[in-house]
Amino acid sequence: MAIITKIREKSGVAVGLIAIGLILFMVGGDLLSPNSTLLGRNKQIVGVIGGDEIELREFTEIVDAIKANYPTPPNEQQLQGVRQMAWNELIYRVAYGQQMEDLGVTISQEELDDIISGNNIDPQFGQYFRDSTGQVSKENIQQYLSMLKQQGANSQQYQQFLNFEQQLKTSRSRVKYENLMSRTYYASDLEGKKEYEKQNDKVEIAYLNVPFYAVADSLVNVTDADAKAYYSSHEEEFKRDANRGIEFVSFKVEPSEVDKKNLEAEMKNLKRTFATTSNDTAFVDSHSEGATNLMTVNMTGVPTYMLSEDLQVGEIYGPYFAAGASRIYKITGTSEDTIYSARASHILFKNDQDDAAAKKEAYATLRKIQGGENFEELAKKTGDAAPTTKANGGDLNWFTEGRMVKEFDKAVFSARRTGLISRVIKTQFGYHIIKVTETKTKKMYDLAIVEKKLTPSDATINEAYRKASVFAAKTKGGRSDFEKIAEEEKIFIEQALTIAPTATYINSLRGNSVRQVIRWAYNEGSVNEVSEVFDLDDRFVVATILSAREEGVANFDAVKSEAKVQATKQAKAEYIKNKLAGAKGDLAAMAKSYGNGAKTDIVSDLSLNDVSIQGIGIAPKAIGTAFGLKEGEQSAPIVDENSVIIVKVRKANKALETADYTIYQRQVEGRYSRSANYKILEAVKDLSDVQDDRYKFF
Repeated sequence: MAIITKIREKSGVAVGLIAIGLILFMVGGDLLSPNSTLLGRNKQIVGVIGGDEIELREFTEIVDAIKANYPTPPNEQQLQGVRQMAWNELIYRVAYGQQMEDLGVTISQEELDDIISGNNIDPQFGQYFRDSTGQVSKENIQQYLSMLKQQGANSQQYQQFLNFEQQLKTSRSRVKYENLMSRTYYASDLEGKKEYEKQNDKVEIAYLNVPFYAVADSLVNVTDADAKAYYSSHEEEFKRDANRGIEFVSFKVEPSEVDKKNLEAEMKNLKRTFATTSNDTAFVDSHSEGATNLMTVNMTGVPTYMLSEDLQVGEIYGPYFAAGASRIYKITGTSEDTIYSARASHILFKNDQDDAAAKKEAYATLRKIQGGENFEELAKKTGDAAPTTKANGGDLNWFTEGRMVKEFDKAVFSARRTGLISRVIKTQFGYHIIKVTETKTKKMYDLAIVEKKLTPSDATINEAYRKASVFAAKTKGGRSDFEKIAEEEKIFIEQALTIAPTATYINSLRGNSVRQVIRWAYNEGSVNEVSEVFDLDDRFVVATILSAREEGVANFDAVKSEAKVQATKQAKAEYIKNKLAGAKGDLAAMAKSYGNGAKTDIVSDLSLNDVSIQGIGIAPKAIGTAFGLKEGEQSAPIVDENSVIIVKVRKANKALETADYTIYQRQVEGRYSRSANYKILEAVKDLSDVQDDRYKFF
């Protein structure tokens, strides 16, 4: 929950009335103007599909219809998925609808009845009407449909059914359309043969490779003009998604020392009241904020900070503060467990390296303790126990019978008194010196728990908001003021340089409330502008926009360095090709003639499915060229991903002819069918010019 929301909830109606008054004052006559979105006279468009503007109201209705199918209200993460489902539903209805209308693809009433209550019930619908055997029951569906008719068309359940029916209709229409497209594909014998050859034809090549990095930049001298020329002739390479870069400062809202003292006082008051209550269950249910208020535990479950107390029925212990909360415990009764618990400490000497040496050291240490040296101090600096155990003087805390290895377990649970066990115990882990600190017991305690979380008070929240507001007011001059004031007041500035329109987080800032910052950066803010104060879940944030890029071909200045890298690669490719043009002889001779940077090698068993060549790296053009050459043929210089390459085919091993290429035809068809629906969707979206602007609202 956002911070200000907490204050509003506490403040009640008075704050609400004041807020309404302030809103009326601020918006004035605009509230009743024709452009007022508050009165719904201005369309709020979440996107465009096939030329149709999709209004926020229409989109929200579909979101609500999908949410209605959830057994419980979806959380924020699930809600993102629901919104995506709603958007896809609109694409299917509108974009697919236009395509299906052109093709004459429809869903008849008979088909709709068939998938709801006929012989081909849709699994998504049928899952709600299973009988005791787990099968979809037509009888249950008929009873449900009869009930809807009795309730009438205006009932909520009937409307929900109509929404679901529309989703089924859209889904079935889409399936018919996609099947119409995808099932027309057939891989021919020739395609099967080509797939077979692609997988089984092999070549052995010799190559000469000159990587671009082997040519010094100074040898090609690429200018800004060259970079601009490359950019102008390769604009498709510089298409970018929309992006925002921001700086922001955070004013964290954390409980103060005063808040902690107030919580401590509150818990002490509750402790006094708890002592006199006659209904422990009702008391903890009314006052505790914890997930579990009543529990029965053996000694392993008693909170660590209570273990030193004299535990008695009816007594209240605490308050104890840990993990951001304060707790008091009342022992309301005792019972007996089915197994024993005990507590012990140990010093371990591992014997995995030298058994005799470990045994000798263990007995020497035991004699020291028996001679009066402190067990706990020796446990901290001697032996091979786990670091946390050593730090606690060997204490293993309480544990139940059977948890430890057999020999250790027997030694502890057979002890009749506390204290040092007079012999060394050997286990699979080594040699143990054991001190029993609590003998075995089956005792269990019934605990009633009151937990209060330490949260910032209204005063603490207001102070953080005041600091954020003062900072925002001082920086209205823009980004320069923002950075200057932050430096003067030693406020840390964070940067986030690649924020997408649909981003759900900014650096470490998470949660749904972060979206308001992103919406501001895209919808309202401009470069160098400073925001108002944003109320996030655990802090207040003030931001300024560093950069703004819209979707499309990026401005040259923004991608100048990238364009220069590509122009440099292009220039180096020409330099290498020109230098190789004068080289004569075989590949080895050509490499020697070229000089430093040229390398030759031989690679066997290269297939057309490969994307890289050993010793070169990614080289799809060279591989494709090799399979187009005959045995003994040599290519011209090939400009590939990261180098210029010449290949010569030494051996071409054609796969043996086969009478049946069916298995390879099916592979081609399977590869197509796996991606067909996605490709159809993307093609329909392209044809329909889908514009998704949901980020402006969510």
